[in-house]
Amino acid sequence: MCKYFILTPFFPSENSFRGSYILDQSKAIKRNSKYDLNVIILSSLYHKSNGNYVNDGINCFTFKIFDLPSFIFPGLFNFINQIRFNRFLIKNNLKINNNSIVHGHITYPSLCYIKFICNKVKCKTILQHHGLDILQFQTGLKIPFLKNLQNSILKKRFVNSSSYVKLHIAVSNIVKSKIIEINNLIENDIYICINGVDTSKFYQEKNPIKNNSFTIGCVANFWKLKDQISLLKAVAILNNKGIKNIRVEFVGDGVTKKMCEKFAIKNNIDCKFIKDIKHNKLRSFYNKLNLFVLPSYFEAFGCVYLEALACNVPFIGVVKQGIESIIPIEHRHNHLVNPKSPIDLSNMILYFYKNKSEFRFYENL
Repeated sequence: MCKYFILTPFFPSENSFRGSYILDQSKAIKRNSKYDLNVIILSSLYHKSNGNYVNDGINCFTFKIFDLPSFIFPGLFNFINQIRFNRFLIKNNLKINNNSIVHGHITYPSLCYIKFICNKVKCKTILQHHGLDILQFQTGLKIPFLKNLQNSILKKRFVNSSSYVKLHIAVSNIVKSKIIEINNLIENDIYICINGVDTSKFYQEKNPIKNNSFTIGCVANFWKLKDQISLLKAVAILNNKGIKNIRVEFVGDGVTKKMCEKFAIKNNIDCKFIKDIKHNKLRSFYNKLNLFVLPSYFEAFGCVYLEALACNVPFIGVVKQGIESIIPIEHRHNHLVNPKSPIDLSNMILYFYKNKSEFRFYENL
């Protein structure tokens, strides 16, 4: 039996829902093949570990990586970590051979370990890119000189190591374009595989419980690029126009959350902030919504848009982001707004306040 190894810096556990789409993908690979599938979680030494565990039938093994904290010169201790990784594979009886498939998620740290494995065996390799910041340039160091030095090292490492990957997977057209910007020599090795939706989890419930208010939902961590503040400003504009029965429910946590909470209170917006919801409970959250909005202006794809749509809830996104490629051209004017534009967003919310969407979810979307 062919062994299939997934390398990922995050994967769902009892204590975290992060990476639920990788779990869904892993289950789909296992369900539709005869592969002996195992997940190797490449976790920072500084993060709380779940050790080795089984999640929904998927065997998970945790390898702790020693690195400087806060993404400062990642890979500085690669030589030491690779010796430790080799011992980890032996200890857990994870035998990778020429017939194996190694499927990494996110460039760092997965690419480092793909390269290490390829120097030992000639297996098939895949690297899947989920974000627009392919090399994580926006993470970590803030000092300009050191940041530029680190980014230069990361780019050189990626270009030199790309040949160890047989297939690069991008989750949208825009992600593919970002990869090509870094290394155009691998353009023919990139395949676009849009993140799907598990319709056994996300669907329209028969009798969903709706609020009396027009309820807008948003699921995303509170980062500047996700731009939740534009959603609140748009609702404030509508409130000032006399439309008072709009309620906003956020799911997520992060650095801009307090700013959004203060704005909602100051402008008397009916708002609820939920830190997190288990992935298997999200369907009920979507089903009570009238509209889903994520005004993110740096979005590789956004599974949450399709999860909402699968529950028959229309969504609003931003132009020139990953989600644009799956929206039929004739519907884009009703589902995409300009970035950082509360006025445009308020007008589109008003459209859905008054009208139903004609854009529907279908299996081959």
